Amino acid sequence: MVVYLEIKRFKEIYDGTIGAFSLFDEDNKLLLSGFTLEPSGPDTVMPNQDRRIPEGAYKAIWEYSPKFNRFLPVLFNEKVSKDRRILIHYGNYPKDTEGCILFGDSYNNSGVFNSRDMFANFEKEIKRDEFKINIINAF
Repeated sequence: MVVYLEIKRFKEIYDGTIGAFSLFDEDNKLLLSGFTLEPSGPDTVMPNQDRRIPEGAYKAIWEYSPKFNRFLPVLFNEKVSKDRRILIHYGNYPKDTEGCILFGDSYNNSGVFNSRDMFANFEKEIKRDEFKINIINAF
């Protein structure tokens, strides 16, 4: 199954960036939607900055994360190396992002919420297949 994830960043909060995500199947049917939390800007390709990655097209593959003791999606493209370890995982607040993307079913100026449940729903829909991501800055 070819799956496509779109993230539209729309709000900057203290030390973070809120976005809306939509997960589509190969027929462009909406499978899941919610909100994202990423580090604050500016966008950068440089590692170890705890800043969000640039908008654009990415690929994701599932790799084992020793920190989380589970497989998680790793994002990469020609500008952002897979070695930068930009993951999608659960967490609620900017301090939890560490350069990564977090999912939630709601948000406020502090972060996203019900992240573990939303990530479980995402994992159920995607079945650990590779997928594509498009990130758009819409502020």
